[in-house]
Amino acid sequence: MWLQAASDAEEGAALTARLVSHRSYPGDEAAVQDEIARWLRIAGLTPTLERVAPGRSKVLARIENGPGPTLLLNGHVDTVLAVDGWSSEPWQPRRDGDRLYGLGACDMKAGVAAAMLATRALASRRDLWRGTVLFASVVDEEAYSLGARAIIASGLRADGCIVTESSWERPCLGSVGKVLCGVDVVGKAAHASWPGAGINAAVEASHFVARLDDLPMGMHRRLTATRCVLSVHSGSDQYVITVPERARILINRMIVPGETAASVRAELEGLVTELGSAARFEVAVEPPYYPPWETPVDHPLVDVFADAYAREVGQTPVWGYTGFGDANLFSGEAGIPTIQFGPHGGAFHQADEWVDVPSIGGTVRVLLQTALGFLQEGDGAHPA
Repeated sequence: MWLQAASDAEEGAALTARLVSHRSYPGDEAAVQDEIARWLRIAGLTPTLERVAPGRSKVLARIENGPGPTLLLNGHVDTVLAVDGWSSEPWQPRRDGDRLYGLGACDMKAGVAAAMLATRALASRRDLWRGTVLFASVVDEEAYSLGARAIIASGLRADGCIVTESSWERPCLGSVGKVLCGVDVVGKAAHASWPGAGINAAVEASHFVARLDDLPMGMHRRLTATRCVLSVHSGSDQYVITVPERARILINRMIVPGETAASVRAELEGLVTELGSAARFEVAVEPPYYPPWETPVDHPLVDVFADAYAREVGQTPVWGYTGFGDANLFSGEAGIPTIQFGPHGGAFHQADEWVDVPSIGGTVRVLLQTALGFLQEGDGAHPA
């Protein structure tokens, strides 16, 4: 029947394997994006490759089918760098039972493949829904999210979004945001035999770091704000008998709804004021910034997704609230109600990353049932 044929797990596995076979580190995604655009054209769609940076493009395919809501299906094709310890070539897909191994297999080329198959199926059965489906394959999610940011900057408007990142067991309705702050400390150089003649930037930076944990952080019923000093550097890399004139502190701050980049900067600048240091402190928010996000559990998109998920998995979803990514931008920045859901897998950012093949087909079915419910399905029936 239509739904089963459209969500064939073996076709999903074969398509995932094709995508895995193209190495796609951040900045090196052109080949896999060309592969996706070619597949969509063969499927009868009219994708566009739109430049987001030199040699880097996003792939978009739009299906307009009368008045109605717009649903965005989004995934990224870039991967992290291959680590040591792989038992096979990272870009040579390897099948072992229900597991497909390869770099990016689950993070997140299987999710992209599922969105491609769902988009093709919706294009073939326009009699079942009304509205617009927008498929997007983006780049750079593992770095600065240039692809998602470019889509938003282009004026994207959608009524709902599903990011097909792996989250099979706990579909995600929100996550913390991320603020990266650089703190430059400027003191005064002096001969180290007479340190009192200078202002030691390393010492002043240490006073600042020692007080960081005294600063309160936002509270949320589901998400946890955190703070982490990533690095502290001062002085010269070469041995010199000089009081260090400069120091630099890099702070990673995970924020919850109610906190912003501006509020984090203000809290750090407040600490500087309290210290009363003789050194000068310069606090700056650095890229990439991701706002926190949360989709209400009673949103219509969530309602139809929960129904589709329950029919596929056999239980109502246990909602997850996870780490940051492109969903933060679509929801937290663009204001699009968003769900993150994709195939089951493991060993993310590790050797021998894998995806569960049956869950690729299951993801396609959930996407299709959600789309048909959200996009004003005519008679309310669910196709077999």
